[in-house]
Amino acid sequence: MAFVCLDVRSTCIFFIYIIFGCTLSSNTEIKVNPPQNFEIVDPGYLGYLHMQWQPPLALDNYEECTVEYVLKYRSVDSQRWNTIITKNLHYKDGFDLNKGVEAKVHTLLSSQCTNGSEVQSSWSEATYWKPEQGSVESKIQDMNCVYHNWQYLVCSWKPGIGEHIETNYNLFFWYEGLDRALQCVDYIKVHGKNTGCRMPYLESSDYKDFFICVNGSSKSKPIRSSYFIFQLQNIVKPLPPNTLSLTVKNSFEVNLKWNTPEGPIPARCFIYEIMFTEDNSSCMTTTVENEINIPQTSNGSQQLCFSVRSKVNIYCSDDGIWSEWSNEQCWKGDRWKKTLIFFVMPFVFVFVFVIVMMCLLFYKQKALLKMELLSKNFWSYCHKSRRYNHNYSNKANLRIKWY
Repeated sequence: MAFVCLDVRSTCIFFIYIIFGCTLSSNTEIKVNPPQNFEIVDPGYLGYLHMQWQPPLALDNYEECTVEYVLKYRSVDSQRWNTIITKNLHYKDGFDLNKGVEAKVHTLLSSQCTNGSEVQSSWSEATYWKPEQGSVESKIQDMNCVYHNWQYLVCSWKPGIGEHIETNYNLFFWYEGLDRALQCVDYIKVHGKNTGCRMPYLESSDYKDFFICVNGSSKSKPIRSSYFIFQLQNIVKPLPPNTLSLTVKNSFEVNLKWNTPEGPIPARCFIYEIMFTEDNSSCMTTTVENEINIPQTSNGSQQLCFSVRSKVNIYCSDDGIWSEWSNEQCWKGDRWKKTLIFFVMPFVFVFVFVIVMMCLLFYKQKALLKMELLSKNFWSYCHKSRRYNHNYSNKANLRIKWY
């Protein structure tokens, strides 16, 4: 009996220890400090900013833990946060410096060393604003950049509203791989003022953020800078296709062919838009091939025409600019027969009529000559006969007188 009481007492003590031990363990909260010295640094790359921080304090207690950092950042007017989880103490990305930037970061401990649950610190926050000068109206207007045939970049703009005559603008650009921001060396000028820039060769600039800043100078007032960010492959404008051919295969189908536009763009990167015209009706279609068969709506069509333009497709870019339309290639059906009937045949008829009349006149003149010749022969014969009869009569009279 004593042993039974002892076992019951031991069991109760064991359960009480487990319950209170778990309660005490759950009440022991694990905490971690946020990263230190979080800041956003502008190295002068026209919008390519560095976000950097230092490890949190008292991290030595978690040497066996995997320490990560959750970074969130966005432009001030954006509703969506970009989120990055990294083990590094820095991160870089491009921003539109026309707007402010805000970011925040916290420490994250994995569940392996925190009793099965992730532990997060509070946020460390930072903001960045590019110092502004000049009014909004002083900024350039209608900025437009086109990467022509994937070979050279041309950007153009209009001066700010109400700018003074001595105001001028300068363009700077940077992309990853350059040591520093570079200034345009080939400006497009109108009346001596910079209104654009040509950048003929940009080495290893594809599939990277391309940063542009256009600022200005004026003696009368400061000019506000304008910032732009894009990727060159998304603003490519290729050349139009060439060497078009149109073949009527049968009464129901037309074959259209063209050559790939000249230049460095691979053939696999093109998409084509075809405008096909059949008599007075037109239709549009697209293809990634250099050839397409299009059905005819009527087997009695008198004129078939088509033209093509090209663009970089989704396999090589996120977007692009359509080329100009190619020269139109046409096929004319039986229109030549109508031309022959209504234009050539009257001339043929006149020609034949003239030939016939000339032949008739020739034969008539020949007949007249023949008649005239016959008449001359007849009268000559008659004259000879008369002379013969006269001579014969004279001889007869002589004979009579002789006797």
